Amino acid sequence: MKTLEKSGRTFLTIREISGPLVFVESVTGVGYGELVEVTTPSGEERTGQVIDVSEDVTIVQVFEGTSDLDTKTTTVRFTGEPIKLPVSMDMLGRVFTGGGKPADGGPSIIPEDYWDIHGYPINPYSRIHPTDFILKRISVIEGVNSLFL
Repeated sequence: MKTLEKSGRTFLTIREISGPLVFVESVTGVGYGELVEVTTPSGEERTGQVIDVSEDVTIVQVFEGTSDLDTKTTTVRFTGEPIKLPVSMDMLGRVFTGGGKPADGGPSIIPEDYWDIHGYPINPYSRIHPTDFILKRISVIEGVNSLFL
């Protein structure tokens, strides 16, 4: 049986734990929205997301809470991937938790694809340029409209 290797970088440099937030020091090369796996001292894995990055500290929001975490033995692994949701046509008509697990008592889905939960940016050049003027009767907005038409 083939096992999958976990990729990413693991850190033991937790400065502070406050509410659902974990402050990790000396982290470079991570981005906003990156998926994080936090391992408790007992070996339980929890998921989180990078919500702030600065030169000296990276802030991770842990979704399952930070109880039983400590700054000495808790490990934080940055996966280098955004949070992705498994999707399938079998999801239609079903009820799921915010994490994508079935909440209706039905079986787990077999994913056909994985989609980034943040979606994709909209290309501003692909939008249709507005040509019709909409009168709003607010002088400040009406004055600025000429800049966009």
